[in-house]
Amino acid sequence: MALCLAGALGACAPAPDPGTTPSRAMELRAAAREASARGDDGACVALLEQAVALEPGGAEAWEELGRAREKRGDATGAVQAYEAAIVAAPQRYQAHLDLAILCMRSGMTGRARSELQEALDAAPGNASIHWNYGAALVQVGKPEEARQHLVAALRLDPSLGPAHAELGRVEALAGHTQQALAHFAQAESLGVHSAIFHANWGLALLQGDSPDAAADQLRQAVAADSTQAAWWNHLGVAELQAGRQAPAEGSFRTALSLAPEDDVRFNLANLLVQAGRNAEAEALLSPPPQRADLLALRGLALRGLGRSTEARDCLAAAAGKAPRDVNVLNNYGVLLAETGDVPGALEVWRRVLAIEPANQTAQENLKARGGGAATAPRGPQHGP
Repeated sequence: MALCLAGALGACAPAPDPGTTPSRAMELRAAAREASARGDDGACVALLEQAVALEPGGAEAWEELGRAREKRGDATGAVQAYEAAIVAAPQRYQAHLDLAILCMRSGMTGRARSELQEALDAAPGNASIHWNYGAALVQVGKPEEARQHLVAALRLDPSLGPAHAELGRVEALAGHTQQALAHFAQAESLGVHSAIFHANWGLALLQGDSPDAAADQLRQAVAADSTQAAWWNHLGVAELQAGRQAPAEGSFRTALSLAPEDDVRFNLANLLVQAGRNAEAEALLSPPPQRADLLALRGLALRGLGRSTEARDCLAAAAGKAPRDVNVLNNYGVLLAETGDVPGALEVWRRVLAIEPANQTAQENLKARGGGAATAPRGPQHGP
């Protein structure tokens, strides 16, 4: 009976199913993608580590694990995963490309170039390799180095819309506005539509003095992704340049709620001062900020509230921090004149002309006060 029972147990043990492990690995990879989509990067990494343990020869799973580890800031682990992907499938280009980009971001430029060449050797004529590498170079502040790769991508595939979009960004960074706008328009015609694409296009249109068109693009950007303070700030600038103060204020306030940065505070406070809402501007710039242009703007708000002595002191501090900023100096001169120190004001305006001989505000203020004339000096200048 014992022998028969042992045999029965043996007979009941299932035979290995060769399809079971890969299927489970695919399920784990799918679950990892879901975890990543909901922002659970730790779960994503854990699931992918299970997947590669089940299927160590699966290059795509190793590549996904490399990207997931990289996203979590684990560069060493990411390198190990990409290297495992290369061992699993040397003929694939993707792991070489991912590793090249990681090395470039980490400052390992020599290895980055060698891995890029491996990717190109594995897939000659693949335009997306040049495009992805070029886009990564832009992200790390190397737009001119990126240009050659983006041009190469478009030489291989002129219809690669994302490469046009990225080259548009490079041209905008270089100040080549018309070339940038042409690339953005071409990218759109080829089906490129993303939040960052519309944001970059909008910024280029701002550079090209087309605020209405810029605002349209930036509205599309924030509609697709409302979490980017910089995009809301740029939208506010575009609305203000187009003469729409209320929408501009709303955009600046949204930007400020997302990231209380000095550039946004300046834009919102400047709008408030120009609208005569000096108390709101002064509150926004309290306690006194450190940056010179913000200090000067606070001085103008105080002036509007009739607190001239405090305003003069703010402008004096701002002029000390930015001794060659002609807007700050001109406004400081106005406050000196209004508080009775006309000789001091004249000296400040002469200093402005020494820095910028054609400065019209300083010329007019000197003319108004230079001969003891009763004409009031020209009022304060407001920043952009």
